[in-house]
Amino acid sequence: MQERYLGDIHDYFKFIFLKFLSLKLKRKVGLNWYLIDPRDISLNEIKKVDGEKRSYLLQNKFLDIDKNISKEFLKFQNKKNRKILPFIEKTHLKNYINFFNHKITNKIRHRWFEESISHFKKQSIIFLDPDNGLQKNTKIKKKSLKHLNIEEVKGYLTNRKTIIYTQFQSFNKHHIIYLTEIIKFFQENGILIKLPIIRNRTSPNTFYITITNDKLIIKELKKIYKEYSIMRKEYVDLITI
Repeated sequence: MQERYLGDIHDYFKFIFLKFLSLKLKRKVGLNWYLIDPRDISLNEIKKVDGEKRSYLLQNKFLDIDKNISKEFLKFQNKKNRKILPFIEKTHLKNYINFFNHKITNKIRHRWFEESISHFKKQSIIFLDPDNGLQKNTKIKKKSLKHLNIEEVKGYLTNRKTIIYTQFQSFNKHHIIYLTEIIKFFQENGILIKLPIIRNRTSPNTFYITITNDKLIIKELKKIYKEYSIMRKEYVDLITI
């Protein structure tokens, strides 16, 4: 997650989902932004102009889904207003979400991860929001700041956490093939995906992949996900592979 993405269409649906999840669970969920500074990646990253899918803010069919979130996100049309700290201090979403907003760097990544575990000691369900989803190539020595890595997944599971993370659509593969490869990667690392994958049809697709070892949570989330997909059927569906 980068601050320039704050309030775009993907962010909007992320918070709609997390608020719904919190209300159904009757407790707060965690959000680890996987917040990065583009200057820590490359000059090319700084020059990118993505994160501007904001035309939804002019369409009532989107705004009416959650008027409170919509009202808060209207100000993010101005790039100067896209700041994480002021947002989490003022947003009504803090009633539903415990935010972890420390930035990642490769130098302190292990410490950053341990701090997140401590921060979420009261949350059993944590949403992770890396820019590009999972890093499958474990041969790369330098962990990508824009990816979730498998060691962190295992670390959350060891600490008895349920994680839901954002995976963006591949542009050169059908989404079923793409998701099948991801599930196979988890299986090869001893992790089974036991819940349906939430598909957000937001161009490009984003997917919410849930990883947990908690049988009670699995049962609870299955019901919640089904209800969510029915309620948001125009934009959301469930995928089981």
